Amino acid sequence: MESSMSCGQMLKYSLSKLVMEFVGTMVFTIFFVAGGQTTILLGLWILNIFFWKISGSHFNPAVTLAFMLRRDEKRLSWKIGVAYIVAQLLGAYAGALLSNFYTFALPILIYVKGEWLRAILQELLCSFLFVFFFMITTDDKLLFSEEKAINCFILASSYIGARSIFYGTTETITLYYGAVMNPAVALGIQLASIFSCHEYDERSALEAMYLYPTVPFGAAFLAVLFYEFIYKKTQAFLHHEDEPISDDGLGEHD
Repeated sequence: MESSMSCGQMLKYSLSKLVMEFVGTMVFTIFFVAGGQTTILLGLWILNIFFWKISGSHFNPAVTLAFMLRRDEKRLSWKIGVAYIVAQLLGAYAGALLSNFYTFALPILIYVKGEWLRAILQELLCSFLFVFFFMITTDDKLLFSEEKAINCFILASSYIGARSIFYGTTETITLYYGAVMNPAVALGIQLASIFSCHEYDERSALEAMYLYPTVPFGAAFLAVLFYEFIYKKTQAFLHHEDEPISDDGLGEHD
């Protein structure tokens, strides 16, 4: 599709992708701050349905990095990928600021005191599962249904499912979000919470800056390695095993 476009059409199409990523990440951040797994699930499902065809509904720099590293037809160019990430970061910050503007009480993003290792592992494992599942569900050969709404719901459910497996809920403690699995959302909340009307100072708001905006990138890299060198090779082996056997005991060849 893109190869047949003129330069002007390509620019317009690329800008539309960036706008979708900015708006989608902004709205998703608002849903995330609102809290509640059901709210996030339904919100992400709706966003996926309306934005999927244009930008791919990444709304997450870790997902975008994975698509920049993958080695198939779904690979994203580095220029577009970096532009995606910038749009996502700006969108998440705008979403967090809007949430703070309406609530005047944006909770800060911190983990339980002294539990930094558990928080890192939670973020790493949740992000790994989500990014890996995102990659396999965007493989045209593995689509569960021809109905776009169903596939979008499955994708949204994978985010909630990954958080639930490792207790990444947002419904329990006011000041703790659990697993975020999204560097843009994490950074947006942390920066916007500086202006939040609560008794915590700026140092508290930025206390976990090293964790939530960074760990998902490492998880995305691991997910790509697993997808490319284990999952794909396993699928190729299983496909080879399923090939019909000729009379001489050899698999059929073209």
